[in-house]
Amino acid sequence: MTGALARPLRAVGLFTAAVATLFATAATASAASAAMPPEQPAPPGPVQDLVLSPAPGNGARGLGFEADWTSPAETGDGVDTHYVVEAYDAVGNRLESTSTGDTATEPIRGDRCRAPLSFAVRAVTRDSGTGDPLEGPTVRAEFGDVSLCEINNSIGAEQTGEGTLQVTVTREQPIDPYVAGPCTLTVDGQVAWSGNCGTREQTVDVDGLAAGGHDLVLTTVSPRGDTYTARTWAPVS
Repeated sequence: MTGALARPLRAVGLFTAAVATLFATAATASAASAAMPPEQPAPPGPVQDLVLSPAPGNGARGLGFEADWTSPAETGDGVDTHYVVEAYDAVGNRLESTSTGDTATEPIRGDRCRAPLSFAVRAVTRDSGTGDPLEGPTVRAEFGDVSLCEINNSIGAEQTGEGTLQVTVTREQPIDPYVAGPCTLTVDGQVAWSGNCGTREQTVDVDGLAAGGHDLVLTTVSPRGDTYTARTWAPVS
């Protein structure tokens, strides 16, 4: 092949290679673009200025508050801003769980024996394209001081008849007249009586006991779920 003919063929080859490279680059860029996930819309930011204020009218054992806040500084890319609010007491009982368009709540009430009460709120919007919720970060606060509401009892027993013991349950300090709880009396490990303890002194008769000494245990559960135990030993002749 002569040099004059080889030069045009070489030019054609170079052009073809350049075109192929261009198409390959475009295909690679297109594939990379297709592999990238679509940009996600931004959720709202945290609510601001959350305040829990005392609510009146709670009764002897009640504890209540009202919550208010302001809208997030960053609203994100969604629409239809609303708020999800939740409240619980210290033992996990749910006091409130709702969605609202307002930036304040009605009074939320719990038991002062199960304080502090916890409150949580987050802003939620909606993706205008898919309708999926866009949830902002949760902001939390607590209301009320820890109150153990103890139920300390002492027990004594004396024989009042054949095979019978009269057990006296006495409330010990600290005494709160509004605090009581379920209690169970066992004799030698067997349940002999169940009732409610804490509001007053009370007596329980246990009969059918064999002669000899007996271990008596009174277990009382406070409104917080704490257990208080009183013990004594008594003979039966």
